[in-house]
Amino acid sequence: MGTLYQSPIKSSSPNIIQDLKVIIHDTFTILPPEKTEPRSMFLSNIDQVLNFNVETVHFFVANPDFPPQLVAEKLKMALTKALVPYDFLAGRLRLNPDSKRFEFDCNGAGARFVVGSSEFELSEIGDLVYPNPGFRQLVQKSYDNVAMHDKPLCIIQVE
Repeated sequence: MGTLYQSPIKSSSPNIIQDLKVIIHDTFTILPPEKTEPRSMFLSNIDQVLNFNVETVHFFVANPDFPPQLVAEKLKMALTKALVPYDFLAGRLRLNPDSKRFEFDCNGAGARFVVGSSEFELSEIGDLVYPNPGFRQLVQKSYDNVAMHDKPLCIIQVE
């Protein structure tokens, strides 16, 4: 395995837009399309210690044959279908009162799906290789003050 290194482009003033002007259009709770068996899922010792959110942002060039509404609908349907075999994604994290360990409560409470947009094109927001503080706007933050047992384990945001 190797690492791809791209040398920085020399520029006196890089084109970095920090306010991406993200607008959230809709937020859905996606439930499994069929009943799943309620159960608890054991979490390893590493999972007990490393309990934090993983926030990732992925950029894809738009395909003109697939308008954003169609892409969002297809991703929403794919997530819906995935919640049957991957039922823990529709669950919640909880502390088991007996063992005092965190576990996944596979309760079918649902995953979240957020649809948003920005007034900027991908080519306008600067070099995607380098960190941009504006990318934080692309991660849903409305669950920061929600109790752990009510917080979705999976949130997907499509811009």
